[in-house]
Amino acid sequence: MAPDELAAYVDVVGAPGDGKEALERALSNRLLDRGFTVTGSPAINAYEIQGIVSLSPAARGKENIRINWIVFGPDGTRLSNVTQSRVIRKGSLSRRWGPAADAAAEAAAQDIFKLLPPRDSGL
Repeated sequence: MAPDELAAYVDVVGAPGDGKEALERALSNRLLDRGFTVTGSPAINAYEIQGIVSLSPAARGKENIRINWIVFGPDGTRLSNVTQSRVIRKGSLSRRWGPAADAAAEAAAQDIFKLLPPRDSGL
């Protein structure tokens, strides 16, 4: 990795169905679009974005989903959290996330990008 290259690693835990892969891919695509190199494992001088997904019961036939994105700087310091929560139909994400992963990543990326340098900053 070149010294001026911005890199990031995305890792998601706790998601049902294909959520881990779908969320990682969706957020990675947003980072790629922004000019970041996305690494397949933690790397020196790379930002790390950890997504922690949790589900809890809600009203009849529903459940709460919460995604807590924790953003770490290249030096390992915790920069901030971006938290999303929503009430969904129970079991609706038990298999395939599809467009839900893209929507979650798009919404999270808006706040995550406020914590990361712009691609043309040379950092």
